[in-house]
Formats: sequence, C-alpha cells, structure tokens
Amino acid sequence: MPDFALVALDGAYHASVGALTDSFILARDRIEQVFADSGPMRMETRLRILSLDGGPIRMSDGRRLDVDGAISSVDDHGFVWLPAFRVMGIPALEERLARSHALLPWLRQQAAGGAVIGASGASALILMAAGLTHDVAVPIARALQPVARAMFPRHRAEERLALADHGDLLIANGMAHDLALIVRVMERTLSPDVGRWLTSIMGLDREEEHLLASDPLVARAQIWLEQRFTGAIGIQELAEALSTSQPTLVRRFRKALGMSPKSYIQHLRLQAATRMLEKSNRSIDRIAELVGFSDSRLFRAMFRQRTGMTATQWREASQARRG
Repeated sequence: MPDFALVALDGAYHASVGALTDSFILARDRIEQVFADSGPMRMETRLRILSLDGGPIRMSDGRRLDVDGAISSVDDHGFVWLPAFRVMGIPALEERLARSHALLPWLRQQAAGGAVIGASGASALILMAAGLTHDVAVPIARALQPVARAMFPRHRAEERLALADHGDLLIANGMAHDLALIVRVMERTLSPDVGRWLTSIMGLDREEEHLLASDPLVARAQIWLEQRFTGAIGIQELAEALSTSQPTLVRRFRKALGMSPKSYIQHLRLQAATRMLEKSNRSIDRIAELVGFSDSRLFRAMFRQRTGMTATQWREASQARRG
C-alpha cells in the first residue's frame, strides 16, 4: 500500500509539519477504534518523514527534526505533503531551489504515479518550480506575493484564495488552512468517514460539508452508524440511542437518503471493504469479517451485486490502474 510522505525542508514550521503528523495519528486511532470489534487491526498506510538527503532537518526555530530517510525514485506514495517553511527573501529562496534540484523531478514522478500532492505556504513555490501548477490558480499569501511574482511571473498567484483543490493537487496559502487541506486528503485516500471524524474532533466547521443529511435526526444516525457499522447493529438499538421510535427513524431516513438504515449499514460496510481491497493485501474473507459480515459468501454476493465485479476482479482492476 502506498505510504504517506512528509518531505521537510530546512526552515519548516512545526505547525505545518504537525498538521499532517497529528492528523495521521488521529486517523490511525479512528480506524483502529472502528474495527476494534473485529480483532486487532493496524492501519497499513505508514507516514514517513523524509528529507532530500536523509539527514536531519533544521526547523524554523533551529531545532533538529530527525527523519526516516531520503526521497527515493523507487518509492511511490499515496500522498506527499510539503509543509510551509521560512522564506528569507528571493536570493535565499533561489539558493534553496538550486540545492533542491533532486526534489523537483521526484515530485513530478510522484504526480505522474498518481500521488495526491499537498503544499502549504512557500512550498507552493516548490510546486511552481516543478512545473506542476500550470493553468491552475495557486493561493499565495499577501506577504509572499512579491516573491512569487518575481520568480514565477507567468503563474497565477491568487491572493484571495485560501485553499485550492485541483483534485490530486491541493495547496493552502498558509498554516491556517493546513488542517482543512489534510482533512480533504484523508477523505480521498482513507475514507469520507475518517475525514468527517477529523473535521469534528479538530473543531473544523466546513460550510461545504455535504456528506450528512440535512435532517438532524438522520445526520446523528449516520454518525452513530459510522462509529459502529463493523459490529452487530439493531435498528431498534439505534432508535433508542437517538430517543426516537423505529418507524419514525426509518421513515425520516428513507426520506433524507433514499434508503433504509439497514441499507446504509451495508453501504458503509461495502465502502470500507472496497478501500481495503484497493489499499491492502488482506484476504477477501478477512476483509469481509473486518467490515462486519459474518458470512463471506454473503459479502461476495453483495459486493458483486453492487459493483458488477467480484471482489477479486475489483482488486485486480485497482492494481492495474495503479500501474
């Protein structure tokens, strides 16, 4: 499974580095909690902190950050994060880019391999230098606008943008928006449930939240089910937890989402199974067990009914897409 890579440059800000490391810990804890009833489970995706040469990084305050290794052309990553760093003027930045000559082709290689790439603050200039931002609006904070325009006059540096989401390329104009960016990455690379949970526990209120029903009762039911879908769930138990009757819950659930709570549980289980097939080497029977199916034959039948493929075919197609 492709790992996450945090590529730190000298002068990196602690907050921007921590935005990913702390989010990753929370996501890992969340996944292990959700699947706790199915036995011990570790998230297979790892987070590796890398530098250009494998040596430690000197952070913005002069402290040393030890890393796991150097960037390597033989490794493909699911997500690459370039945290914000101190900029000490144009000459210093030009010197930094000259010393980072190996990073630019490496970033292009990761992008070509399908990695999601995120950058914050001055790291957006690294993406510009790598040629990854042609024809896209790049959010650049007001303080960095003179540097960006002087070094990359043909690029669209937008002062009014806080966060740009171009699918596999996400850029924040500074540390204030790093967490929102990383939540979006977690939604895409891990699961929408993990992304939404991070949004909640971090205290991020996102106006564009569209995954929960507008009916508050149904939204609460969705969250309750997402926290327990791997175990045995009774709809009456859910109704009691929400202080409502089962007929009322089912009626409002169908009206809001077009499906019953039972169907929503199966949707969550199959969604989780799909991601495990794509991102892990676990056996199909074990995946069925982990997501809450006591009968792997039922899982296989429901998976094929939903996707038009067997679980094995889905996994093979996913591997072929990754190349």
